Amino acid sequence: MTVSSSAPSGTSPVRGVNILVPSSWYEFDIHPATRDASIREVVRERVQERPELADSRTALIRTLTRTADEAWQTGVLYFGALADLSDEAPLTASVTIAVLEADDRADDTADGEQAGGRAGGNLAALVAALKPVPAGRRPTDPWRRIKLVELPDAGSAARSEGIDDIELPDDDRTVRMVLMQTFVPFPGGDPRVAVISGATSQLALAEPMLELFDGITETFRFVYADDDPSAGSAEKVS
Repeated sequence: MTVSSSAPSGTSPVRGVNILVPSSWYEFDIHPATRDASIREVVRERVQERPELADSRTALIRTLTRTADEAWQTGVLYFGALADLSDEAPLTASVTIAVLEADDRADDTADGEQAGGRAGGNLAALVAALKPVPAGRRPTDPWRRIKLVELPDAGSAARSEGIDDIELPDDDRTVRMVLMQTFVPFPGGDPRVAVISGATSQLALAEPMLELFDGITETFRFVYADDDPSAGSAEKVS
């Protein structure tokens, strides 16, 4: 995914961001104008690779379309999804990337995204704005832990992870999710923050899914204007 950015004099500007998901995940364009065709194509390719998924083709398209639409409505730039519908208990998860400006004030976002907007690229302020939630009596009750992490190719970041009740876009309802959000300040004094979010409804698998999201997030990197274009794809940021 690529993000366009102006940078201070003497530094190479950020032109995008990049993240890697497992080969079993789906990646596609989530823009409403091209989303449906993109989803149909990636599902077609996956069914060719795994003919046993043929009976799940319609369900896969429906699931990916719904989650992609929800992601687009929240300003997401990159979307990757796991959708294993071959068993009686479907396993779904997503990883998204959004970029927040320093003065963002989205009232309908999760607490973490509001914190990212308030704090801009100040890592200490990001951590201070995130609020831990103690564990409840039941394993599926909401809880949240906050910590600093070090990403191999992107440096220090703030992280919120746990189980949260998330408001659905354009809906009064909430859904309880396992959620990890990692807030990565842009380099070079740029006040923006990249927010990498991993989410799944598999509450019983909270810790294993958080480990999976952590492994994916560790591959995140900024792509600079003077990077070799042949080194890999990037999502643009503007």
